[in-house]
Amino acid sequence: MKSVLVLIMGLCVAGCGDKPTASQPPLVSDIKDDETVVFFNTSGWLDEEENVWQLPIHGWIYEPEDSTARKAAFRVVLEEQFDLTTAQNQENNLTERLNLLIADNERGKTIVIRIGDRVIALPKSAENGHFQETISLSVEDVEKNADDGIVRFSAVTEAGEERAFKGQIRLDTPTGLSVISDIDDTVKISHVTDKRRLMEQTFLRDFEAASGMSQLYQVLADSGVAFHYVSSSPWQLYQPLDEFLEQSGFPWATFSLKAVRFRDETLLSLFKKGTETKPKAITAILDRYPNRQFILVGDSGEQDPEVYAKLLRERPNQVIRVLIRNVTQEKSDNQRFMDLFAELDQGRWQLFDHPKGIVGYVTH
Repeated sequence: MKSVLVLIMGLCVAGCGDKPTASQPPLVSDIKDDETVVFFNTSGWLDEEENVWQLPIHGWIYEPEDSTARKAAFRVVLEEQFDLTTAQNQENNLTERLNLLIADNERGKTIVIRIGDRVIALPKSAENGHFQETISLSVEDVEKNADDGIVRFSAVTEAGEERAFKGQIRLDTPTGLSVISDIDDTVKISHVTDKRRLMEQTFLRDFEAASGMSQLYQVLADSGVAFHYVSSSPWQLYQPLDEFLEQSGFPWATFSLKAVRFRDETLLSLFKKGTETKPKAITAILDRYPNRQFILVGDSGEQDPEVYAKLLRERPNQVIRVLIRNVTQEKSDNQRFMDLFAELDQGRWQLFDHPKGIVGYVTH
C-alpha cells in the first residue's frame, strides 16, 4: 500500500472558508517568496490488477543562493586543483550551475498539487529539499486529465502568487520499447575520464551535444520509444540539463540523477564509479515495467559496458540490446569487450563511433 494521501475534492484554496485545523491538510503549498520548486519529469505505470495508474511525483524545494564568498572559494579550487580560470563569457554558466549546487535545501515543507479537480498534499520535504510520493488515480481520472500521453499538474500556491510551478508525468504502457540512457559522454560531451576537462565542461563551458545522438533518439521517439536518463550528474543540475537536451533536439525523458550536497564530502561522489550508482536506478525502472523491453545506451569512458553487460545477462527478456558510444578509441574485439560480452549473441550489443554506424539505424 502507498502511504496515506489526503485527496481534497474541489478547488477551494486559501481564503475560502475557515482556516484548517491541525488535523486538516494544508490547502496551499508552503512556499515562501524567496523559495522555488522544481518538479522532475517522471513516468507513470498502469496497475492492471487494480485498474489504476500509479503516478510518481518527485520535486525539490530550495532557496536560491548567490554567494560571492563561495564563488571565490570555488574559483580557487578550479585554479589550484584543475588549472582552470573563468573566461568572461563563462561567468553566467559558472554562476548558474554553482548557485544551484550551493542552494539552500528546504526541509519540512508541504507541497500541495492539483491534478485536474483533485488537490493533493504531498509528504513533507526531506533534509535535501526533495519530496516524493506515488499517487493512485483511476483510469477514468487519468484519461480526463491526460494530453498526448502526458499528465500535467501544478503546485497550489497562495492567492496573488505570480509564479507557477508545474510538472509532467508520462504515461508508459505496460508493453512497448524504452531506452535507458546515460548522459555524460553519451548524449553530452563531458570528458568524464579527464577530471580537469570534466570540471570545465560541467561548470564553465556551454553544454555540447554528442554528434548525431539527438537525431538517433528522435528517430526512436517518433516510432513510440520512451526515454529514461540514468546518470551520475547531480539533481541540482536537472534544470540546465533538461533545457540543454530539449534545445538540442532530444525527446522528452524522465530523469534519475544523483544526490550530491555541496557542503559535505558527497560532492566527491561526482567522480564515483557508475557501478556504484547506476544499477539500482536502472533495476528500479526494469522492475516497474516488467513487460516492456529496453535498449541500454551508454559510453565506453567509464563503467557503462560493465553495468549493461551484467544487466543483459540478468534480464535477457527485458534488455534486448546494449549500445556503447566509443569515446576511448577502443575496438569491439578488445579484451575488455570480449570478456564482458563473452558467449552473448553479437547482435545484442554494439560499440559505435557515430550513431549512423549502428546496425539497423535508419534515418527519416
